[in-house]
Amino acid sequence: IRPWARLHTKFHPANRRLRDEQLAIKEALLYKRAGGDTIVELIPIGLGRDPLGLARISRATGLNVVMGTGYYTAETHPPELATKTEEEITEGLVRDIMVGVGDTGVRAGIIGEIGCSYYTPLADSERKVLRACAVAQQRTGAALNIHPPFRDDLVPEVIEILSDAGADLSRTIISHIDIACFNRATCHKIADAGCYLEYDGFTPLIDNPHPSPPGGPLVGMRSEVDRINEIKCLVDEGYLNQMLLSHDIDRETMWVAYGGAGYAHILREIVPWMRQGGISDEQIHTMMVENPKRVLPFAPVKE
Repeated sequence: IRPWARLHTKFHPANRRLRDEQLAIKEALLYKRAGGDTIVELIPIGLGRDPLGLARISRATGLNVVMGTGYYTAETHPPELATKTEEEITEGLVRDIMVGVGDTGVRAGIIGEIGCSYYTPLADSERKVLRACAVAQQRTGAALNIHPPFRDDLVPEVIEILSDAGADLSRTIISHIDIACFNRATCHKIADAGCYLEYDGFTPLIDNPHPSPPGGPLVGMRSEVDRINEIKCLVDEGYLNQMLLSHDIDRETMWVAYGGAGYAHILREIVPWMRQGGISDEQIHTMMVENPKRVLPFAPVKE
C-alpha cells in the first residue's frame, strides 16, 4: 500500500470489514505467540458484530475473546433505536450479556464500545444509550467501555450522565485517550472520577494526522514515544492502577498481512520501549495484566 493511500485507509469501506475469519485466526495467533492471552472485541451492534465467528476464533486459537454489546455514535444507530425506550435498550443489553446475542448462545462480556459523537455535542439518542448502559451495568456487573467525544470540553457531560444514571465509574473505561489527544487536565478529570484511562492508539498507522470535520482542528496523533512519555507521567502522578493499553484495530491495513503492526505490537515493540522510557516491569505488568484482570470480570450485582 502506498504511503499516501495508507493515510486514508479508514475511508475505504472494504478495509473496515474484517471478514476473513481464517486470516483473523492467523493474526490472533501472532498475538498469542508473543504472549497474549485475551482479546476484547468491541464491534458495536449493527456494525458487523459476529458472535459465532468470534467464538470460532476463540476455539481455534485458545485465546479468551471478550465480545462487547452496545451502540456506537448517533449516525450509526439502527433506525429502530429511535423508538426504543431506555428500558428497552437496557433489556437488550442485559439479554446479550445474560442469555446471548439473538439465538447464537454467545454472550457478551462487556458493555461497549459505546459511541459519543466525535466533535459535536452529544445527540439525544447517545444520551439515551449512555443512561441505558449505566442501568445495564448495574444489573449485570459488566464493565463499561466508552468511546468519548474527541473534545476536552465535551467529556465532562459524558461522565456526569453516567454518574447520574448510576454507573460504576470504577468499572468504566474511557478509551482513545491518546487518539483524542486529550490534554492532561482532562486525563486527570477522567481518572479522578474513578474511570480507567485507555491508551489504545498503539499502531504506527495512527501516528498520522486525522482528517477533521469542517472547522475542526487538524492535529497530529501522538507518536509512540509521546504516548509512552505521557503514560509515564500519569503513572508517576499516581494513576497506575487506572491505566489500560490496547490497539484500536478496526481495519485490514492494521493486520500484519496488509503491512500493519498487528495485535502483538505492544508486546513486541512497545513494552521494550516502555522499559527504556523508565517504566518498570512491575508497572507494565500492572497495566497489562492486573488492571484488565480487575476490570473485566463481572462484579457482584447488588440486589
